[in-house]
Amino acid sequence: MLSFFKKALKKFNITEANFYRIQKSQRYIWVIVIFIILSGIVSIDFLPNRVNLQVGQVTKSDIVAPKTVEYIDEESTEKLRQEAENKVSKVYEEDTGILTKVKADVRQFFDTIKNIKSSDVELEKKVKSVQDNYKIDLSSQQLSYLFSLSEENIDFLEEDTLMFLVKYLNRGVKDNYLNNVKDQLSQDAIELTEDRQYNQLVSKISRHFIRPNLIFNFEETEKRKEEARQNIEPIKRTFSKGEIIIRHGKVVTHDDIKILKNLGLTQPKINYINILGHILIVLIFVLIPSIYISQYHREVLEGEGILALLGLLPIMTILLAKVATYFPLEYPSFVVPVAAASIMIAILVDTDLAVVFTIALSFLVGIVTGGRIIDVMVAIVSGLTGIYSVSKLSQRSDLVRAGFIVGGATSLTIFTFMLTMVNLDLIIFLNAFWGILNGVLVAIVTNGLLPYVENIFGITSPVKLLELSNPNHPLLKRLLVDAPGTYHHSIIVGNLAEAAADQVGADSLLARVSAYYHDIGKIKRSYFFTENQIGSENPHNKLSPSLSTLIITSHVKDGVELAKEYKLPQVIIDVIEQHHGTSLVSFFYQEAVHDEKYKSVDEGDFRYDGPKPQTKEAGLIMLSDMVEAAVRSNVAAQSNPGKLEKFVRELIKKKLDSGELDECNLTLKDLDKVANSFVNILKGIFHNRIEYPDNIAQQFKEGKKLNDSLNK
Repeated sequence: MLSFFKKALKKFNITEANFYRIQKSQRYIWVIVIFIILSGIVSIDFLPNRVNLQVGQVTKSDIVAPKTVEYIDEESTEKLRQEAENKVSKVYEEDTGILTKVKADVRQFFDTIKNIKSSDVELEKKVKSVQDNYKIDLSSQQLSYLFSLSEENIDFLEEDTLMFLVKYLNRGVKDNYLNNVKDQLSQDAIELTEDRQYNQLVSKISRHFIRPNLIFNFEETEKRKEEARQNIEPIKRTFSKGEIIIRHGKVVTHDDIKILKNLGLTQPKINYINILGHILIVLIFVLIPSIYISQYHREVLEGEGILALLGLLPIMTILLAKVATYFPLEYPSFVVPVAAASIMIAILVDTDLAVVFTIALSFLVGIVTGGRIIDVMVAIVSGLTGIYSVSKLSQRSDLVRAGFIVGGATSLTIFTFMLTMVNLDLIIFLNAFWGILNGVLVAIVTNGLLPYVENIFGITSPVKLLELSNPNHPLLKRLLVDAPGTYHHSIIVGNLAEAAADQVGADSLLARVSAYYHDIGKIKRSYFFTENQIGSENPHNKLSPSLSTLIITSHVKDGVELAKEYKLPQVIIDVIEQHHGTSLVSFFYQEAVHDEKYKSVDEGDFRYDGPKPQTKEAGLIMLSDMVEAAVRSNVAAQSNPGKLEKFVRELIKKKLDSGELDECNLTLKDLDKVANSFVNILKGIFHNRIEYPDNIAQQFKEGKKLNDSLNK
């Protein structure tokens, strides 16, 4: 799996460092998301009290202002401001350079006309030259007329054109009114002289060269609009307490609804200071467990399923507390099953972490349900009781027992707090009943949700492991029947791994249960493995070394398939897949190397596919598996404690030197503890026994008779 991710990262050009940074940022994002959701649940009132009135309805009673309120009529104020804004004219600024540029262009045009007119070329070429150089809207006939004018008349034409352009540009020409100006200019030019063709030339040349010289000033316009808006005073409306807002029998109008909204009668008025206070409280109680995890349980950050669970459990609990507040209960916190979340975290993650979570969660539940000290204390007591009641969990029925313990402790806490009330009443003591109901809810929720939580979040609880360790499990029974030697080997490996796990701080229960199932793949071809070949011929004698290696190594793949078929947890499947790592099947490799039939032998063909052990538990099972098998076949080591310890340490060192333990976090100090643990267990298994004589019973009887006679 690790190699697969490395290849994937390389394919998408992502370094491993960047990948882990991405994962780290995702954890921060998840914490922020949890904080936002919890803040929303705590701060927002999902079912506020409302006056259910709509426009057009008739009120059935007088609606009175609950308090004196002065507010700004935003809608009316905005309407007046919009009107003032619309009255502001757009601001334009004159570009004085436009007139100068237009004059220069016109003079250049007429200079060109004069030069072309004085040239010795045909009229058609003169016309074409103008049309090519100036995309002016003049026909060939009009250009011919232009060239027919005397130089003096051309000067008059230039002056008239400039006169019109100066006249209109001095007035100012806006971009959006340019076409209107051109049309007006054409009308004025028609009456300039009696010569119609001359007037058309003035009109078309002027239309061609005129351009806008008033530039729209957006910033100044917006500034004046804003000043106009600011000059409008807000329209304020005031309603005194007790004033009738809508009288009985009146048809509700849009203005009435607007008034009700401002009075907070259709929806609660938002108290931003209160919301900020709740958000800060949530922030505190989100940061406390987050900092605790980062300081003392960093391994939790590596499990996505655990992080998701630690986020969703508080959200679900606070949501239940919020829902409870909408029921007609004086103390809604009494029925919130805080202990259910506490028990799940204690079982699936860690007991100490569950304590921290319970305290933070209890305060949030108290804030949601009323903010009283009794709400917080009842939640804390029920949660802590739940945690300690599952400290020695051995089966799922213990969860029911834990629920009853939680119910009793919660009821006692409620009863104790009720005794401190000033006005004692029999009905007050009935609140203790809610504590018993809380315990029942805890038992139901934990028993019902725990299996689903394990599957959804990929977390294996000790209860699940204890169930898997039962010899009556179908897969273990198959192993006992089909591969009895492997079964007994797995039991010893489990004992070795469990003892070693206790020494190095690993999960001893997980190590033992995983060891029971690590070789289940041998069920399919049990007779190919020496521990199951009791008094029968070894089938490998008739096979090639490469084929024998393929059969031996395939038990890992077969084991994974069987584990998935029987729905074993992923942590156990990982151990099955990793317990041989990439080890070399040395016997068949050496056989192939020394066999003359094989000219070249690839060592990679005689290795397991891996991956190498990724956890301490997988590494311990690899070592336990190797040591148990090797010591069982070494008679000399079995009979001599000194040789046994030396042999075990050599085996562990060989596995360490081969690099198989590089990825499982076992230190050299851990390996020394593991070796000592293995030796102690193996000494007990292979201890020397007294050889009793065959006639021991007869000797025992004779000795008894001799003692009787002496006593007489």
